[in-house]
Amino acid sequence: MTGWRAVRAITAFELKREWIGVAATSLFALYTGTMLSTMLDSILQAPGEWESRFGFLSGMADWLYLFCFPVFGCLMNRTVFTYWRDDIFTKRIAHWRTMPIPIGAVAGARTLQALVVMALAGTLFFVAQYAISPDIRQAFGPDVWVAAALVWMGYGLVVNAGLTILELGFSGKTYVKWYLAFSIVAGIVSAIAGWRQVSLYMEILKAVREAPLLAAIVAVVVTGLARWAGQRLAVRFMRNRSYTF
Repeated sequence: MTGWRAVRAITAFELKREWIGVAATSLFALYTGTMLSTMLDSILQAPGEWESRFGFLSGMADWLYLFCFPVFGCLMNRTVFTYWRDDIFTKRIAHWRTMPIPIGAVAGARTLQALVVMALAGTLFFVAQYAISPDIRQAFGPDVWVAAALVWMGYGLVVNAGLTILELGFSGKTYVKWYLAFSIVAGIVSAIAGWRQVSLYMEILKAVREAPLLAAIVAVVVTGLARWAGQRLAVRFMRNRSYTF
């Protein structure tokens, strides 16, 4: 089995086997979007004041955006300790390599899985926010909201491309170390933004509102290029990595 047929077969098999992970990621996205909609309401009701009065909460919201969207491209049914202890990625790839399936198809399937799960989770996240909050609907039209959704999902998929390289091309312990490092960096960026009384997600919404179509096009193009480059790098590392565990 080769080419696109192999990619589809592996993706369908993985999503069916890991349906709990798909459900968990989707529910987490729905919950997070619902929770953050109330915070966004507060900002819209008190523009220019919210960040200065509640900088910590603004920073926390930024961290959730920065951290969660890359995670929306994964399946949230295991802890990082499982990856560290059992090295499940290495075992799974070693299993696939015993079959007549090219490495490129395995990497392609992981990319397709990220796109499918991100589309589902990201849509639930933004639809929940827009449906719940009348203030959001009044402040931002559907075109702006869709463009902002594409920008954030694009960001998530770009960062997730790096996580995919680590997932496929390195050991579980290496993956966990970089995953935790990313979490810390996102926290530092969010803390600085909160300290400076800047809301990152509000700034992005304002920027997207100026040119929603252009923002959407740029997000899609950059995401496509990043995933293409990430997949090629993942294949290169997969060919050279150790599969002992």
